[in-house]
Amino acid sequence: MTWKILFIAFFFGFCIFIHEFGHLVAALWQGLRVERFSLGFGKKLFGFKRFGVEFIVSALPFGGYVALPQLDPTDQPVTSDGEKLPPGRPLPRAITAFAGPLFNVLFGFALATVMWLVGVWEPVPARSCVVVEVPPTLPLYKDGLKMEDHIVALNGEPVHAVWEELCFSIPADAPEQTVTVNRNGEAIDLRYTPEPNPEWLAGLRSGDRIVAVNGKPFKRGTEELQMEYVYSDGPEVELTVLDGEERKVISYVPAPNPMMENLGLPFFVARNPVTLGGVLPGTPAADVGLQVGDQLLALNGQSILSARKLLADIEALQGEPFTLLVARQNQEITLPEMRLAGDVSAKSLGLLFAVTVRTVVPDTPASRAGFQPNDRLVAVNGEEVTDSEMFTEIVRASDGKPLDVTVIRDGKERVLSNVQAKPVTIDGKEVYQVGLALIDSVPRIIGHPSPWEQFENVVSTTGRTLKLLFKPLTAKLGGAPAGRAQVKVRHMSGPLGIILMLWYKLKLEGLRGGLSFIILITFSLALINLLPFPVLDGGHILFAGIEGITRRRMPVKVMLVLQNVFAFLLIALMVYITFFDGSRIFKRLRLFFAEPAPVQTEAPAQPAEAETAPEALPEAAP
Repeated sequence: MTWKILFIAFFFGFCIFIHEFGHLVAALWQGLRVERFSLGFGKKLFGFKRFGVEFIVSALPFGGYVALPQLDPTDQPVTSDGEKLPPGRPLPRAITAFAGPLFNVLFGFALATVMWLVGVWEPVPARSCVVVEVPPTLPLYKDGLKMEDHIVALNGEPVHAVWEELCFSIPADAPEQTVTVNRNGEAIDLRYTPEPNPEWLAGLRSGDRIVAVNGKPFKRGTEELQMEYVYSDGPEVELTVLDGEERKVISYVPAPNPMMENLGLPFFVARNPVTLGGVLPGTPAADVGLQVGDQLLALNGQSILSARKLLADIEALQGEPFTLLVARQNQEITLPEMRLAGDVSAKSLGLLFAVTVRTVVPDTPASRAGFQPNDRLVAVNGEEVTDSEMFTEIVRASDGKPLDVTVIRDGKERVLSNVQAKPVTIDGKEVYQVGLALIDSVPRIIGHPSPWEQFENVVSTTGRTLKLLFKPLTAKLGGAPAGRAQVKVRHMSGPLGIILMLWYKLKLEGLRGGLSFIILITFSLALINLLPFPVLDGGHILFAGIEGITRRRMPVKVMLVLQNVFAFLLIALMVYITFFDGSRIFKRLRLFFAEPAPVQTEAPAQPAEAETAPEALPEAAP
C-alpha cells in the first residue's frame, strides 16, 4: 500500500511539476521576469535565489507553480513587491505558455518510449465478441426501487438475486410486478412497471456474434465494443452481428444505463471468444490442427458461449461429426471434421482452456497464497481446470481442505500450495471461497505500441470525449440534432477521481498499468491546457497571437473580465466534477458496507435451493 501512495504522490505531482518547469525554462530563455518557482504548494519551507529567481520548496509536495508577472494581461505588470515591469512581447509570452504543454508531451514521449521497450498491458486481439445474455426488460431503479435495496421476493416468490439478474427472467411484455424488498428489517412491497429493453426489441439474442459497431469493425473485442458504443454520437447504435451463417444489422436507440451513471453502455452481456491455453499432443484437437491461442468461435455454425457449453454441446452430439470455426492471427478458419464418442471432456479432446485471474481480493486465502492478476489456472490437485465454473465447484466442494493450484505466470509453471478456502455466508447459505475473480479468456497481453501510437490513442480518446461534451452546443449553433451525447461533464474525473483510477490501475495491473496511466495523464494535461480559453495556456497563446497580428494589446478591462469569468467557471467546474467524484466513492462504499437486516414475516417461506454468487465473475458486460 505504501508504494502505491508514494507512486501516486510522485508521478501525479511530477506531471504538474514538469508542466511548470517548462514555463520556467521558456520564460528564462525568452527574457521574461520569473519571480518564483515552487516545488509544491502552500507555506514556504526553505529556498534559495539564483538567476534572479526564488526557488522554494513548499509544504504540500504535489506539483508546483511558477510566478510570471509579465503574462498578466494588464498594461503595466508588477511584481509581488510592487516593482513595475515592461509588458511582455507577444512571441515570448506565446512560447512561454506553449512550453508547459510541450514539456508534458516530452515527458509523455520519454515515458512512452520506456513502456514501448518493456511492454504495456493490452487487450487480447479479438475481432468479434459473442452475446451471452440479453435482458428482455431494463434494470431500472424507479417506482420506489433503490439500488441498495435487498430484493427478497418477486410476485410473492422468494428470490436470491440482485435486480439486474432478475431482469433477465422478466419478459419484455410483462405486466406490473410486485417486488418485495428488505429495508431496515421490514418487508416492503413495491408495484413496479417493467420497461422493455430496446436491445431485445431490436432482435439481439444470446449467441449473436458482434463483428462491428456503427459499421466499424473492431480489433480488441469487448473493450473496443464498449468504447465505440459509448462514443456513438448519432441517435442510434448499429450492431453488425452474425447469427449462425446469417449476417444482419441491428439498429436501436439505446437506453441510458443507470448502473453506469446513465452512460450509453449496453445492458447485454458479451464476452470475447473462448481462448485455448494449450493443446495436448496426440489428441483429436491436435490432429485437426488446433493451436495455443486459437479463439473458438462456433460449433457446427452455432456460436460458442463458454468452454463448458462447448463440451456439453459436443457430448450431446453422441459421436456425430462436428466442425469448429476458430480465429487465428486475424483469420477465421474452419477446421477439419471431428468425431468424439464416449465420455467428452477437455482432456479427451486434448484442450486446455485459458482460465485467468482478473482480481485477487485482499486479505483472503488467494492473496495469502500468492495469486496475482493475470495468473492462468492450469490444475487443482493435479486435475486440469477447463473453465472458471469448474474451479468454483472444486473450491466449494473442498470444505476448506488444502488445495494445490498450478498456475502459469510469465510463461513459467508454478504451484501455489496449501490454498484453504474459507466459508462465506451468502443469502443465508455457507459457501467456500478463496477470493478470486476469474474469466475464461486471457484478458491482457503485453504489447509494445510505439510512443507515437500511445500518443495518438490519447489524442483520439480526448478529442472524441470533447466532441461529445460540446455536441449539444455545436449542434444548437449549427441547427443540427444533438444526437445522444450521453457523455456529460459530470462523467469527467477531477484530481480525486484520477487518483482513485490510478490506484486501481496499480492494484490490478502493477507498475505497467500505473505508468501507462501516467502517460495518459501527462498527454491529456497538455491537450486540455492547449484549449483556447482564458486562464489556460491555450488562452495565453490565443491572446498573444491576436496581439501579434493586430499590433495592439487587447483592452485591459476586457481581458480582466474574461480572465475572472473563466477563472470562476474553471473553479466551479472543478468543484462540480469533484462533487461527482466524491459521490461515486460514497456510493461504492455504501453498497459495499450495506448489510441487509433479516426480514421477519408471519409465515416465512422456505426458499428453493438456488445458486449463490459465483466465485468466478464473468467477463464484464459492455
